[in-house]
Amino acid sequence: MRVLVVDEELPFPLNSGKRIRTFNLLKHLASRHEIVFVCRQHEGTEGPHPQPFVDMGIQTIVVPHLIRKKSGAKFYLALIANLFSKFPYSASSHYSRRLMDAIKDLMSKSTFDLVLCEWTPYAINLRECLSVPSVVVAHNVESEIWRRSFQVESHRLKRAYIYIQWKKMEQFERHALPRFTRIIALSDQDKTIISEWLSPERISLVSNGVDVNYFCTSGLSKKPHSIVFTGALDWHPTVDSILYFLDEIWPRVLKAFPDTSFTVVGRRPMAALKERVAYSDGVTLTGTVDDVRPYIDESSVYVAPLRIGSGSRLKILEALAMGKAVVSTTIGAEGLEVVPEEHLLIADNAQSFATAIGRFFQDPKLRESLGSAGRALVEKKYQWKCLADRLEQVWVKAANSSSFK
Repeated sequence: MRVLVVDEELPFPLNSGKRIRTFNLLKHLASRHEIVFVCRQHEGTEGPHPQPFVDMGIQTIVVPHLIRKKSGAKFYLALIANLFSKFPYSASSHYSRRLMDAIKDLMSKSTFDLVLCEWTPYAINLRECLSVPSVVVAHNVESEIWRRSFQVESHRLKRAYIYIQWKKMEQFERHALPRFTRIIALSDQDKTIISEWLSPERISLVSNGVDVNYFCTSGLSKKPHSIVFTGALDWHPTVDSILYFLDEIWPRVLKAFPDTSFTVVGRRPMAALKERVAYSDGVTLTGTVDDVRPYIDESSVYVAPLRIGSGSRLKILEALAMGKAVVSTTIGAEGLEVVPEEHLLIADNAQSFATAIGRFFQDPKLRESLGSAGRALVEKKYQWKCLADRLEQVWVKAANSSSFK
């Protein structure tokens, strides 16, 4: 098939869950299909070079676009201005006339069997281009993230703004998703929500995955009483999880185990996180690193204290692949076929989370048994090749849709 992929950016370097997923799935499918990838790039910057895609035979078109930083006066003015838009900010801020024109030009000059929209908010750029079978990847139910943000926010003005964005995003998803031939959800929970807006038969489940050959333990001894977290630190749900951990869970852990260390690994940490870590004893914030594996490997326990989220957690899969003892909230483990007390420990309040960490600290056999079971699980169900085969089946079903025959 000839497939046009529309995305927000080139999916490298591989330092976020979405980039890792997109890159690995397209890598496996590029040898079987002719793929054209079109995206935006920060105007006036070089950005990553598309060479990895060139090597795979993927034709790449990068459209220059002025992208607003998520800080400063202009950013906050844009948030205020969005109050007068019918679209949620995460959709309107990704609108690009140049990208729409590039898509229309490609489709006028060449025949495509399928259009793949790699993120729901990018549907705003495909309003005029769905004349062929199409698939959208709902990496999250975005309105569910806003709903959960509303639940945990205490500041009255922020809470009011979040409520507005929640309702706008829900309206956007209700109208945008049914326009696609098929929808890909990353978790059963997300599929259930989307099923309220369109026929469940049009929704396919393709979870996140992991490279089990790349993410594996070195077998070296671990630092005692050490905790690690990895994730994109410029994304609000991730930052909320770390602030929650530091405010509510960390003091309880330190009280029981005063020598504990906590390492937070991730790209572009927000200012609020930097400020909070600055006065936290025993906490290290690395910022962007070339390779997260050594940080995960040397730790005793991996944590995922998410309170906000949707989709499925690729980072937990990486930790499980490395045989780590994992403590997560229920939300953090959503979308994964994990069994509490078999593959990881689940804790949904601060005290139980701290207690679960303590259990792992005090019981090496528990760490080893759950870590081994987690590794076996990802080897069986979450390898990228199997997930790419599943994605390809969705592409074929969409391309053969009777409504386009």
